[in-house]
Amino acid sequence: MKNRNILLLTIFSVLACGIHALVLNTEFTNYAFTSALKVMLFLAFPLIYFKLSKDGKFKDIFTKADKKNIKLPFILGGIVIAFIVGGFIVLSPYIKQEMIVGAFAKNGITKDNFPLVFIYVVLINAALEEIFFRGFVFMSLYRANYKPYAYIFSSLLFAFYHVAILNGALSPAVFVFCIFGLFVAGFIFNLLTVKCKSILGSLIVHISANLAINIMVVIQYLYN
Repeated sequence: MKNRNILLLTIFSVLACGIHALVLNTEFTNYAFTSALKVMLFLAFPLIYFKLSKDGKFKDIFTKADKKNIKLPFILGGIVIAFIVGGFIVLSPYIKQEMIVGAFAKNGITKDNFPLVFIYVVLINAALEEIFFRGFVFMSLYRANYKPYAYIFSSLLFAFYHVAILNGALSPAVFVFCIFGLFVAGFIFNLLTVKCKSILGSLIVHISANLAINIMVVIQYLYN
């Protein structure tokens, strides 16, 4: 991969996340609209990049997983669920219900549409983020032998992407803790992608995390 392609990939990936963040902070907060926009951004920018750079193809994102290592993500998924549930219990005194509900409302999420949002976030959104952050950003850089940059940049971008989503939902201390946790999660997802030779490994753990988070939100903040 030439330096030009690295710069192009960096710009495109930051633009995709930046545009999404900007829209979340405008009056266009309908969840269906912002979700459709994210799908478009997270698929269109990689497609355009591969077309302009001639550096691989979009289908290269979907490599087959190494069956010998596929048990590991399921084990980690269970650990992640336990960790998140425990974290919610420990941090619950510092998380105000009105902040969670207000942040959801800012993103167009209400009690009425949350069941559909729940399904979307756990399945579709997790897959979309893995395609973009691991399949496109991380693996494109990793295969080009820019491994340190691949790990750090994709993990930072993954955390940065969540800033606009979590902003206003948490106290400053918990917010910083969560952003740092997302960086670490991104780094672990990268390791799993390499270990399993596919985004399937990170996807399994990502789905587990989203499932645990959404269940705890339902139990403690949205319908209690």
